[in-house]
Amino acid sequence: MDVNLIEENHHQHEVGSKWSPLFEDGPGPINVTARIGSTVQLNCKIQLLYDKTVTWVHRKSDDIQLLTVGRQVHSSDQRISLSFRYPNNWRLQIVYITDRDDGVYECQVATHPPTTKKTYLRVDVPTVRMSVTGTGDVTRGSNDVFYKTGSTLEIVCKVVHAGSNNGSKVSWFRGRQTISTGITERTSNDSSSTTIVSTLKIKHVQKTHSGNYTCLVGSPSASAAVTIHILNGKQLYV
Repeated sequence: MDVNLIEENHHQHEVGSKWSPLFEDGPGPINVTARIGSTVQLNCKIQLLYDKTVTWVHRKSDDIQLLTVGRQVHSSDQRISLSFRYPNNWRLQIVYITDRDDGVYECQVATHPPTTKKTYLRVDVPTVRMSVTGTGDVTRGSNDVFYKTGSTLEIVCKVVHAGSNNGSKVSWFRGRQTISTGITERTSNDSSSTTIVSTLKIKHVQKTHSGNYTCLVGSPSASAAVTIHILNGKQLYV
């Protein structure tokens, strides 16, 4: 066998590998966390792409969705777009994030076999906790709270991992009726989440204040509820 031919073929293989597409940030996976209602941009910076095609797919459980091929969007979801940034960032953008957007996103280069970089997207869904306080004699059941007429009712709704924009709005209801008065709200932020504490306060409660109270946040929504009963002596108003 010709030793020179073997060395020549080995040299060509090295050159071919050297000039193959590669990911600027390395081949390893990336973890991204997003909040409900936010905008996410998933980077895919590729060097030495030449004429190869870039594809984005979304994997969730056993479901695989084709999102983009080249600069063309193949998803019917209008929230998804390819936001290319010169010179080499084939960036996928998703606006108004919802919980169904979590999963694995793969940026694939059409080599043989395909060159792939994975981004794991986690979406923080709001959690809602409710507590009831106030003045006057209060009796509590499993999901019911009993107040005497004339007491002060205070219901606190704490939302953790609140979304951005309209996703962060807390709404209050008694039954199907919207409540718009007696509400105070404060918001705190840290590097990983937004927390909203919304408080509904009603002074001098009467029988008309009995009912099911619900606080609701986000889209898709998360909520918590409690049933308030007003007592007049031993008589129960419902």
